Amino acid sequence: MTQLKPEDWKKYPYRPDWGSSRWFQFPRIDGFDPELGMATYYLDGFLRGRDSGRLYAVMTIFNDMKVVKRKLSFSFNTFALYDCESGHYGTFTDFDYPLRLRRGKKMSVGPGHMDLRYASAQGENSWRCQPDENDELRPFAWDLSLNGEDHHGDAMFLELSVEATRPPAPIGGRELGGELMFLGGEETYSYFQSGLNMKGRVRWLGQEEEVEGTVGWIDRQWAVDDFTVYQNLTNSRYRHEWRVMQFDNGWDMSCFFQYHRGQNCQKVPWSGISAQGPGPHFELKSTTEVSIEALSFIRSPGIVRSPFMITDGPRWFPHGYRVKVPEWDLDVTATPLVDAPAHQLPIEYWTGPVSLEGRAFGDVVKGYGFDERCRPFVRNHELVEVLSVLVGHRTDVAAEDRRQLRYRLSEVGALCLRGDPSAALVYLQRKWLPLLAAQTPSMQRALQPVLDDLTELLRTKADPG
Repeated sequence: MTQLKPEDWKKYPYRPDWGSSRWFQFPRIDGFDPELGMATYYLDGFLRGRDSGRLYAVMTIFNDMKVVKRKLSFSFNTFALYDCESGHYGTFTDFDYPLRLRRGKKMSVGPGHMDLRYASAQGENSWRCQPDENDELRPFAWDLSLNGEDHHGDAMFLELSVEATRPPAPIGGRELGGELMFLGGEETYSYFQSGLNMKGRVRWLGQEEEVEGTVGWIDRQWAVDDFTVYQNLTNSRYRHEWRVMQFDNGWDMSCFFQYHRGQNCQKVPWSGISAQGPGPHFELKSTTEVSIEALSFIRSPGIVRSPFMITDGPRWFPHGYRVKVPEWDLDVTATPLVDAPAHQLPIEYWTGPVSLEGRAFGDVVKGYGFDERCRPFVRNHELVEVLSVLVGHRTDVAAEDRRQLRYRLSEVGALCLRGDPSAALVYLQRKWLPLLAAQTPSMQRALQPVLDDLTELLRTKADPG
């Protein structure tokens, strides 16, 4: 295996030994390109407060799109902070819609390298390449300045210096070289870069302090088509789930699943896991042979709402997960550090920090990551699935009872998929509820909120599209 040394990659211009030479030239690809209909810039990270010892997490997105055959511009900027110890978080999003009655765009992207500026309602937010003492670009080093007012009304500020200690890695590994299908489009390009040394200053919740961290993630995505081209008018045809995982054995992973909701949430390409190993080799791996198991679900409190939602009714999201890749000896469980981290993006969008624990490549591992969920469970057969998952993870029920409860739920789900909510409701009441009544009161209480939502959908024959 060829050993990749810092002097081989930490320089500009840099051309990796994977992917298209047209699309993967650094730093040029992070700058403005008039051919693109969509460009997304994402960063998350974990930061320790120098004075308080508090573990913060941060997430920001800069998104720039040209819609309606690239005739109109649409952009947004999201900035969020999380207190990983209390579970409290704050989020801020500023939109720049097409045809706004204002002069100029809020977002600008400079040519040739990363130079993002967004004129938000709370001040300019920026993500820019760092200059060195000779005013040349420092390879893979950036400065961020982020301002916002969170959904609780508290001011947020983060100033951050970031330097990567690992080279960019392609989604899909060497096999795909960073080129993937996304939201029905045939050509989207994407890379990630982790191993971030971060230092800066945060001001939030009445406290200002210096922060630093080494667990961080940059994710880039761009395409000639914009996100809306293969969606429907309600942006509900395609949805996805994305898990970032960074482990203490040096392996960092991106697990991305896409679903076609119009085809009963059939998993569609690209869906798989991409990984980069520790230095000095930074080995690349990728596979589609990965399974994700939801360990629990949580109901959306509806406090942070997206402009375009599938339904105003109940929305349930996975809460905690287990990921397995047998060929990598990977078996990891994620525990959320924030319960319902919703953000005001154009669609239902949750993302927040998780702690990780399990096994990877023969090592016992721990780590941190982010769990992004854009696929709410809202239809009657999906709430049946939520009930089944919750039953399956109960420890206060006998194995035979658990099996019977889940089997009867599968029959209820089959009637839902048949398009007969009245029959499903009758069957639920006749075959399943008596089984539930024989279980512990705590189990009944835990399942009641989902059961109420499912019963209401079946009774009113409402089934969100």
